[in-house]
Amino acid sequence: MPDTRTRRGASIAVFKGNSILLIKRAKAPWLGLWSLPGGSLERGESAYEAAYRELKEETGIDASVEGLLDTIEVTAGSNEGEAARYSLEVFYGRYGEGSLRAGSDAAEAQWFDVAALEKLNLTEGTASLIGLAAARLGVPSPSFRRQTTVLKGHET
Repeated sequence: MPDTRTRRGASIAVFKGNSILLIKRAKAPWLGLWSLPGGSLERGESAYEAAYRELKEETGIDASVEGLLDTIEVTAGSNEGEAARYSLEVFYGRYGEGSLRAGSDAAEAQWFDVAALEKLNLTEGTASLIGLAAARLGVPSPSFRRQTTVLKGHET
């Protein structure tokens, strides 16, 4: 029987000057795409705690979390052809401290100037979230024309 429950997760848009921190996903269904650091909530953990923990695990850095940006719904296909649904609470903040390194399920972790994002293969909705976070933090950013990357064989 297919798993029809909605899984809870959290992510965070972290800025350092005019740069945004992104990770390249190392696992399906977003394998090879750039996205905000984040992941699933652990038992008894708040979305805020999960965003902070995932940031540290995937990138090695700490951030000052400024607030909740949005709650989004995401559907991703799996290798078995079943769709998984996620409800993600997306936070935003500024770099605090730490040395950048990819960890956990991140193949890479890197700072990108927000003006260069249109050249990247981003997970669905990431560009819009970065634009919204930049506006809330007063970071200059271009308006993003390309909003999504479509995954072959997956509906997102």
